[in-house]
Amino acid sequence: MSRTGSEGGSWIILDRPKPPAVDDATRYWRDPPPERSVACEYWARQIERGWLPNRRIGRMGYHVATEWFGVYIWEYLHVLYPMIEATRKTRTA
Repeated sequence: MSRTGSEGGSWIILDRPKPPAVDDATRYWRDPPPERSVACEYWARQIERGWLPNRRIGRMGYHVATEWFGVYIWEYLHVLYPMIEATRKTRTA
């Protein structure tokens, strides 16, 4: 089992197996992919369950974070990052 993140909240056990990363994170930079990658769907589920990235991941720039998550840049900027920020806001409210 693996657990990470949650920014001081309760630990979330990540689902296993973790899907493989996309082969080229920069393929979809400006435009959305025709469908979400398996990795994006995986991380969206983890965030919905309450997972948040730890401080180290949170400090990464979007390109490095995209590679850490294994998703396309567009997916990180338009799907995962907004979900993470919304979850953070609800926790501090």
